[in-house]
Amino acid sequence: MRISEALYRGADSQGQPFALRAGSAVQASSADPVVRINDLAAEIRLKDGPATLRALNGRYDMKAERVAVDGPIEFRTADGYAMDTSDATVDLKSRTMTSAGDVTGRMPIGTFRADRLRADLEARTVTLDGRARLRIVQNRAR
Repeated sequence: MRISEALYRGADSQGQPFALRAGSAVQASSADPVVRINDLAAEIRLKDGPATLRALNGRYDMKAERVAVDGPIEFRTADGYAMDTSDATVDLKSRTMTSAGDVTGRMPIGTFRADRLRADLEARTVTLDGRARLRIVQNRAR
């Protein structure tokens, strides 16, 4: 099945809503829970406000509520946190992201980069793996 401008809605394990928008989507059959998405834009509600995720291509597993992205992915929060990475998987139920590609990011106190990441989006904790670098700007944390 091929769809233009698809919208998928759901809720995480704590009842917080999320929405996935696609410029186009293809599902091999109704028995297959995986939908291939082009021009992906996702919105999730976090404790501190909304967050957005954007990517060119991805696969949404409706049963597991996971999005796997091949290529670049952008994640932004309303209060200034940002991550750019590639080849990542986002678990919409647990609000976690794992990347296989390089990551760069910024937060109110500075910037970071590494070869890979594991992030809890709700708790705002990021584990950087491989050549991790963090630059903290003094006095910004106040």
